[in-house]
Amino acid sequence: MTDTTDKTATEDTRPSLLEKARSAMHGLAEIETGLADVTTRLRQARASVRPEEAVLDVALAAVLAGDPVPPDVGAQVLAIRRGNEAAMAEAQALGPLERRLRERLLALHRERADDALAVLRAELDTVISQAGPVLAELNDVDSADAAIAADRVEEWRQAVAMAAQYDELRRAQRILVSAAVTPQTHMSDRVSPEARALVDDYGVVRDADSHHPAVGTGANGGEVRLSESRIFSGRIVVTAHTDAPVTPRPWLTGDTIIDMRFVTRDDVRAWVPRVRELTGARDEHERRKQDEARAEAERLPGDEPQTFLRTGRRMPPPGPELLTRLAREELGEPV
Repeated sequence: MTDTTDKTATEDTRPSLLEKARSAMHGLAEIETGLADVTTRLRQARASVRPEEAVLDVALAAVLAGDPVPPDVGAQVLAIRRGNEAAMAEAQALGPLERRLRERLLALHRERADDALAVLRAELDTVISQAGPVLAELNDVDSADAAIAADRVEEWRQAVAMAAQYDELRRAQRILVSAAVTPQTHMSDRVSPEARALVDDYGVVRDADSHHPAVGTGANGGEVRLSESRIFSGRIVVTAHTDAPVTPRPWLTGDTIIDMRFVTRDDVRAWVPRVRELTGARDEHERRKQDEARAEAERLPGDEPQTFLRTGRRMPPPGPELLTRLAREELGEPV
């Protein structure tokens, strides 16, 4: 397996690919700057509230020490009270403003996600165009030792660097899509399971189901789906699924260089789709699967292709007695 773990040098001050993509989202910088200012001032206002009892504690200590009550004790309490009122008034004004800015920030990530994804799309084109020739030079070299043996050390170094860039690109894509399609109450770089599955299945290569039959089934996660039987209009319809291990998607193997070998193939089109293109690819795939399942469920006994005996006689469709017996067996009733 290829180790393509990111190793960020401390002296590298370049913005991350995610930051570069987000910089294309018009209005984001202004909202983030304003939100940071409001959050700081709100925190300061709440921290500046002082208890009035502090003045009384000082006065009590003076009296117990034999000194007179401070003459300005009332003025001190009044000053603290006025300061607290001003701080609380500011907090009451800034609190709703902070919430509205956070709501606007979430909305902007939904509305401007395509602007950021366009940056990733350009980056992907560059990575793919550069990686293709390098991977071709490496041929079947799949480790540093193999690269040394084949005198392809420089090509291997370049491939590892491109793999790290490709990993970063796909992580940024998942984060941006998650912010756009997953309901959130606060801004986060965490990726929801739904967004991860959406990108991994439909957002890496076009027409993904034509390259891997398990797209949309959760097969990479080892999902187990059970069989069930239903009766429609006197017909038995059995929906059988397998829980057998399924090979991972060829563009998501866990080894980034292997993944890049796949996405740079001539018959594969790697992409970073717009949000609507991404959800549209998923919806179209699900519609096709639903149509296939509906056609299978509605198929009447006898609709199956006819099988002929050697004598030339056709096998008749199952009769009502057989269907009744099968239905009872499925329901666990005595036959």
